[in-house]
Amino acid sequence: MQLFREEKQLAGIAKDIAVLEQDGVPFEVLDRAGCIAVEPGLGSSVATIAGGLRLPNDETGDCFKFTNALADLAAARGVRFVYGTAIQGLVEQGGRITHVRTNGEHIAADAFLVALGSFSRPLLAPLGLDLPVYPVKGYSLTVPIVDAERAPVSTLLDESYKVAITRLGDRIRVGGMAEISGFNNDLPIGRRETLEHSCNTLFPNAGDLARSSFWSGLRPMTPDSTPVIGPTNIPNLFLNTGHGTLGWTMACGSAHVIADMMSGRRPAIETRDLAISRYRARR
Repeated sequence: MQLFREEKQLAGIAKDIAVLEQDGVPFEVLDRAGCIAVEPGLGSSVATIAGGLRLPNDETGDCFKFTNALADLAAARGVRFVYGTAIQGLVEQGGRITHVRTNGEHIAADAFLVALGSFSRPLLAPLGLDLPVYPVKGYSLTVPIVDAERAPVSTLLDESYKVAITRLGDRIRVGGMAEISGFNNDLPIGRRETLEHSCNTLFPNAGDLARSSFWSGLRPMTPDSTPVIGPTNIPNLFLNTGHGTLGWTMACGSAHVIADMMSGRRPAIETRDLAISRYRARR
């Protein structure tokens, strides 16, 4: 549910509704009482709530659990994961990538896929590939729940602060903001206070903020907000990066597309506008 603290925000959703209606996506426009009905914890809120836009078919999950379970399934099928190893570079010989140079072994393969998020760009630069993927920093709190009845049921987007508040079992995940500050994971107290304010004014005393963990991550953003998926001008080098704030949302679909490409199958969707070549064409 997208929650609006101000009437002018609620009045400005006409364009969003038009898109939802055009694509046949179910939605509900809610007043304050309607918001509280689907998120009872808001009944204790000290904030003004003008209304909300709810998408009943949207779902929330725990990407940490998902990726760990996926890794177990992959390992059972023969995938070898190498942890605690630094990638030092990709080695090109004869117009192809021959191996990955690490601080341990050198890993050879028939094909290579770079899926390093914000760190894809510096890895590719020595190969002459200008990948426009840049780190855009976001912040997050993970708060242990102390009063389940006051906590969110699912996910709420606080439109005023651009913060998402999500229920993950016995925890509340509070995340948001977008900061262009390079490759750093500093944790300014002011950012934490914004996250705490959003959570505590909407779901007061639901979680123990004093015991919350505060962290940051670097979203891999592209100038056109579309990921880079596909081949490069090096025949056996492929990319799957630049998903911005929608990494997990698009993860399985992106993996399906790039797996088809690398296996010589025709992907289920048009992919020419996803490759890195789209930037060269514009220049």
